[in-house]
Amino acid sequence: MKRIFCGAAIAVLALAGCAETQRAADTTVAAAKAQVNPTLSTSDATFMTTAARGGMAEVQLGQLAQANGRSSAVKRFGERMVREHGEANQALMALAQRKQITPPDTAGADNQQVYDELSRLRGSAFDRAYAQAMVQAHQRDLQAYQEEAQNGTDEEVRAFAARHVPILQEHLRMAQQLPQR
Repeated sequence: MKRIFCGAAIAVLALAGCAETQRAADTTVAAAKAQVNPTLSTSDATFMTTAARGGMAEVQLGQLAQANGRSSAVKRFGERMVREHGEANQALMALAQRKQITPPDTAGADNQQVYDELSRLRGSAFDRAYAQAMVQAHQRDLQAYQEEAQNGTDEEVRAFAARHVPILQEHLRMAQQLPQR
């Protein structure tokens, strides 16, 4: 198994000229390093790592929305992201512990870049940029959760993803209704 993963990781890293490929490779390598449980698939471990990073980012960005947003809708949405993603993060951390996965301790470089860009904005400019970022993030998250819910190999990880698909669908719908102009 180790030998197959190393070969796959080297092949993935060979394609690292593309930033998206590099991010995917970084996530897969981080998930593999975090994985202690040999019975959990690399794809399930990667999902858990990616979901943990995304959840942390949602909480941080939600706090930023409460501080920098102008519209009450953006501030309320940010508050809801802190609460609901915070709860999901706790459930995911408990699952990671049961599955012997070491969760990431940061939201990751991509999420940090979004945070840094948004942290420079205030008022209506922040509201527009935050709304766009939330639509993109929730579209990406929803796709990952749906994929895991349908194709995950670990029953508990698959069930976690399936439970959160409707929540992410609601978050996406709400983000699409935030002020975008």
